[in-house]
Formats: sequence, C-alpha cells, structure tokens
Amino acid sequence: MAKRPKSHIIEDQSKAICRSLLPSEWICRDLPSDYGVDMEVEIVDDNVVTGKRLWFQLKGTKSVDLRCEYVAFETDTKLLEYSLRCDFPLLLAVVDIMKKEAYWLPLRDEIESNLEVKNPKWRHQKYVTVRIPLSNRFSEERNHGFFGLRWYSMEPARMRAFSIMHYYYHELIQTYPWTVNVLEGDLSEDEIKMLARGLEKTRSYLALTLELDSLFGSRGCDIVILMAKSKIEEGIQCCDEILHRIQRGEKPFDLPLESNDLSVFKIHSAVESLTSSISIYYYARERFLYHGES
Repeated sequence: MAKRPKSHIIEDQSKAICRSLLPSEWICRDLPSDYGVDMEVEIVDDNVVTGKRLWFQLKGTKSVDLRCEYVAFETDTKLLEYSLRCDFPLLLAVVDIMKKEAYWLPLRDEIESNLEVKNPKWRHQKYVTVRIPLSNRFSEERNHGFFGLRWYSMEPARMRAFSIMHYYYHELIQTYPWTVNVLEGDLSEDEIKMLARGLEKTRSYLALTLELDSLFGSRGCDIVILMAKSKIEEGIQCCDEILHRIQRGEKPFDLPLESNDLSVFKIHSAVESLTSSISIYYYARERFLYHGES
C-alpha cells in the first residue's frame, strides 16, 4: 500500500494553519505546486471582494529556528531569484506546525535591503538564510487588523499610482520657469498670463494627485499621507490664493517679498513631494524587515 509523503502532509497542514490564522472571510486559493506560489489570498472587507491579493510561498516545519528577535530560515536560492522576477510582492510564510503559527517575509524587499548589502554573493549559494522579525507573525497581524499583509496587498496598486505621480511631476517641472522672475518686481501682462497658466496646471495636477486613493484616500499609505498630503494641500491653497488675486485684477504678489517667496516655496515643495513620496514609501517598507545583528 502506497504511503503519503510526509512533505505532502506538512504542506496541507501549513495551508490549513494559514487559513485558520487569517480572517475567515478572506478567500484562500490553492495554486499548483512547484511554481513558486502555493497560495493566493484575496482580501474581503464587509462582504466586498476587494481585488487586493497576497501571494505566499509556504514552508512548513516542525522546528522553527526562533531567535530572540527573529526567525532564521534557510531557503532555496531559486525561490529568491523567482521572487525578483515576479511583478507582484511574493511573501514567504514559514509555518510552525507544532505551535500553529506562521511568520511572513516580503522576499523582494529582504533581498534588496538586506541580502544585497550584507551578502552580495548570495546568488552563488544553493541556500540562503533569511531573518523574519517576530512581529511578522500571523497572530500578531490579527491583533493589528492585518496591517502588514494589507500593506503588501496594496503594493501593485501603489506602484501604478506612483507611476501616475511621476508623470504629473514630469509635466509640472516644465511649468517652473514662471517661478524664476516672479519675485524680481512688477510683472508684465504676458508674464501674469504665463504665471496664471502655470498655477492652473500646477493646481490641477496636485489635486489629481490627492485623488489617488491607494496613496491618499481610504486605502491610503500612512507614511505617504503623513509626509506629503499636507504639503500638497498647502501648495493647492497657495495656487488658489495667487489665482484669486489675478482674477480680481490685482497684482499676483502684493505682499512683502518674504511672504511671496514663502508662497512660491510651498508650491515648489508640494510639486517635489510627488517624487519624494516614492523614496518615502520604499524606506517605509523596511519596517517589515529585520535589521539587527545576526
């Protein structure tokens, strides 16, 4: 009589444990084995299938290497290389079969932020040890509304939003010539018209940026909202104030030069936040990695 391989039993146990630790309403789909992704999870909120998804490679074990601050796990280098080819964030889930706990790690971020810096020759190894912060465990995620997993489910949408922001930024830097001479004295009628066109374009793109829901809306990114949203709103306000003076037939800048300079700076800062937000986001992702000593 044929016996079922232990690896198959552990694999099924791993999937069952992950399902038990995730919200019951979330949809878990098994994917064909040996293709780098074992399970796809789609998030459901208030009975709405959101389209936000997570992709897991599951590794079940009866002996998790649990250190003081992280889980050490040896993984196949081929899996790491596969994660870099994925157009979506692939999460490694190390499942402790005995304790019925799972620890997750974003593989691409682990490679880019840790392995490439601390072990640049990792591609020449057959196996590589990765370190998973203890905070990246499913039970802890449950206590915080699955914040980390929700973060990564939004990454494809946020990458699209950032590409749109980059387009807005590229268009707006062509508008900057109007900032060069506005503080040097009275403007001619043609210069005022050019200023108005530049301000209208700037205001429009800044407002469109705030409509990117995956960054600034109900599904927004906390760190980007904190670091950029108020700057963008200030830039819009300054554009409106100057445009209103122009529409009333007043001088665009009838305040002391120091105040004029501050208004222009706030608009410039708002535009620059469109590109700096991308760096802010990449830095923020490191919160889900272990950076201490081995």
